[in-house]
Amino acid sequence: MSTAYVSGRVPARYERLVAKQARSARTSKSDLVARYIIEKSLETEFPGISFRDSRSGREAYLTGHRVAVWEVLAVREETKSVERTADHFRWPRVLVMRALAYAKAFPEEIGRSREGETDTAPFAG
Repeated sequence: MSTAYVSGRVPARYERLVAKQARSARTSKSDLVARYIIEKSLETEFPGISFRDSRSGREAYLTGHRVAVWEVLAVREETKSVERTADHFRWPRVLVMRALAYAKAFPEEIGRSREGETDTAPFAG
């Protein structure tokens, strides 16, 4: 993936907060800020989508719910219907549509999340 440089200035107190969070996440400030920019941009572009840590890394899910986008897609593939998918989750149809819009825009990411979360290989820890 090609990358581009983005720069910005923040008050010192926020830089200290980012530095603390980067240490906790065991990553660099630069990588953490890049993740924040990317995720906030995606959350703005796709209302109702947020991100969380999962077994497969960072994962898109429905804001306010414990359901990942890949899970909504899997139910939609099974039911073959947005309405039945919404009924399955007991959600308004719009939430299903938001998840499906994100899945359509980022199929590789959703596929990796799905594969990482449904991997049935035994734990080698």
